Parts: sequence; C-alpha cells; structure tokens
Amino acid sequence: MSTEFSFRKGTTATGIVDFIAFVADRDTEQVLKHYVLEHAITHAHVAIGSIDDAIAYLLKIERSPLFLLVDLHGSTMPLSDLGRLAEVCEPSVQVVALGERNDVGLFRSLLKLGVRDYLVKPLTVELLNRTVSLADGKINTVVQSRAGKTIVLVGTRGGVGVTTIGLNLARHLSEDTHRRVAYVDLNVYGGAANNMLGIQSNNGLTDVLQNVHRLDPQYVERTLVAKGNRLFVLSSELDYGTPRPFQAGALKRVLEVLRDSFHYVMLDAGNRADPLTGEAFDHASRVFLVADRTVHSSRETLRLLRYIESRDADPSASVLLNNPNAATAGKVQAADFMTIVGRTVRHEVPYEPKAISIAENLGEAPDEKTASGFNQAIVSIASDLTGQHKVAERSLLQKLGLGRH
Repeated sequence: MSTEFSFRKGTTATGIVDFIAFVADRDTEQVLKHYVLEHAITHAHVAIGSIDDAIAYLLKIERSPLFLLVDLHGSTMPLSDLGRLAEVCEPSVQVVALGERNDVGLFRSLLKLGVRDYLVKPLTVELLNRTVSLADGKINTVVQSRAGKTIVLVGTRGGVGVTTIGLNLARHLSEDTHRRVAYVDLNVYGGAANNMLGIQSNNGLTDVLQNVHRLDPQYVERTLVAKGNRLFVLSSELDYGTPRPFQAGALKRVLEVLRDSFHYVMLDAGNRADPLTGEAFDHASRVFLVADRTVHSSRETLRLLRYIESRDADPSASVLLNNPNAATAGKVQAADFMTIVGRTVRHEVPYEPKAISIAENLGEAPDEKTASGFNQAIVSIASDLTGQHKVAERSLLQKLGLGRH
C-alpha cells in the first residue's frame, strides 16, 4: 500500500482517507510528510492548500477522515471558515487547526466550534506525536466531542405528510447541503419511507435495538441501507402480530452511535402513542410537528406541544403546516390555526396536486419545475435547520443598516 501525497491544489480523491492535511507552506508540508512516513499511515493525503481546498476535497471523497489538519494562514475569518468546514465534515472527524499566533481567545473560540486542538507554528514531528494518538485513534486533548443532531418529525394525525416532508428534507440536506443524514423510520412494522425511496428494508432497526449491548459504528453501518452517498435509512418491517424483539430504552444507545457519524439523525415518528416516539422526544434536539388545516389537527398540536415540552430533554418544537389536500371550504385558516395553538407556524408547505404523488410512487425526488412550491418550502425548512436563514436575516439587516455595529 502506498501513502498518497499531493502538492497541488484541487487534487481529486476517492475512497476513505484516515489522515488529511491542507497547509500553507512547504516546510510544514515536509514535516507532515515525515510524520506520515514515520508512522506508516497507509491512507493519508497531504497537500498545499487553504480551508476552501480542504472543503472541496472533502466533498469529493466517500467518507470524512479520522483526523483532519487545516492551516489558518491566510484566513481573514477563521471561525467562519471553520464553521463552513464543519458543515462538510462528519461529527466524528477530529480537527486540528494550525496557526501562527499564540492567541488564547482564538484557541477558546476554536474549542467551542469543536476543533480538538490548536497548534502554533513551527510544526514539528514531536509536536504531532504529542497531539495525535494514532494507536488510540484520538487527539490527546480533553474537549467535548462534536455530535450530530437528532431531529424528530411527528404528525398530529395520520395522512398529514410526515414522511413526505421528512424524506424530501433528508434528500435536500444530503444532496444539496452535503450533510450526512441517517433517516430512521420508527414504525417497526413497516412505514412508508422505503417505498417512497424505492428501497427495501433489511430489518436493521430491530436488529440494532435488540443488540444495543454490542453496538459500535461498524455494526450500525452494516444495518443501514444506502440511498446515494450521504443518505442512509434504518427501518424494519416486522410481520404484523410479531412481538417487538427489544426492550424499552434501547433507542438511546442507537442514537448515540448514529450521532457520531451523521450530521443529522432524522426520526420519522409515525405513531404518536408508540413508546419509541416518547424515547425519540427524550433525545431530540429539535422536533417538527406536522399539522394540517383541521380542527382535530389543531387540538392534537396543542396536546403534542404540552407532551413534548414536558420531557426532560425539553427539545425545541416547531410547527409545520402542511397542505396535503386541495383547498376546500371549511378548512381552518392559517391565522386561526395559530390563534388556536398559541404558536406561530414556522413554515407552511403548499398543496401540490400531482408531482409529489408521482415522485413517491416512482421512488424519486419531486420534479423541480412542477413541484417548485413544495421544493422551495423544503429548502426553507432545511435553511432553518442548518441556521442559514439566520445568516440571511443578519445579512439583510446589515444591508438595511439595522444590524449591530
């Protein structure tokens, strides 16, 4: 096996790389080259380049590396640049930043972003040996590990479009924002997610739930069904009447393992009364309640909000108002809905008469032109989830002269 060294910007790559470094100068590059050879790291990529080059490289490889070293030289906004880098890295990636100034304030800010350590040039092999423990597969510093977010989608009643919205949100996050997404259909007797994606269940969800005592990332990876390079599905399709082969509380460990490898773990909670749904709320960072314009849905929204907000985790809950059917007389108006539930509707998804049904039956994504309104709503929800809408709002305020100075 040969170690890969690249000294030109824009180098393409495929496969899995354990150690990746993008640095600004030849001296640092030579130190890294000696380090890689000294430790016989067989899957490494060392190159001259900036954080932008690192981002471009990471978007081309199948999996993020175990260790990533980036040089902050030339970066006028290092925290912003590292934030962009974090968006394309899996949560398990251990990032080391390299700089030229011994700045405690910068160091603390980097740690808050999830960077494991900050090294000041000149870099030496001895410094790398003290920082990186290849044998243990970790950076030798006590920093809280960055983990992915658990997102729960739950409907206020059947047929409001939870899976439709959830899967298209997962598609957008994985394909357009380059996040790694695990979609978990919590209906162990067979939800709609697999059919809508055109894939088959391997009963991976019940497999991991009944084997939580021996779970590790490799075990969980083998149970996932891939839909593209960044979207993976975990589901089951038990025969009706079959007892559940797992104990209460098992979901916690599964989510812990998934959050180490995915930016987002999306839980499709089809049955509000299912014990798994309650467990999902207990470990969620965000819950999206999908409702429609009916009195019953309004009432259930109130009940669910009280139930979710009473959980120990106290996840952030947002209401999505979907229009799965054509507008007819007698439907609750959006303003009246918000008055009833006492909560602002975070996003509203417009009715799409044909394109969504066709796409779901074919296991494909909705057509961009014929389902433009629906797709725009999904983009808006995704921007909300990733925080991009806040950036856009701040930018607009600054343009209007209303931002903070």
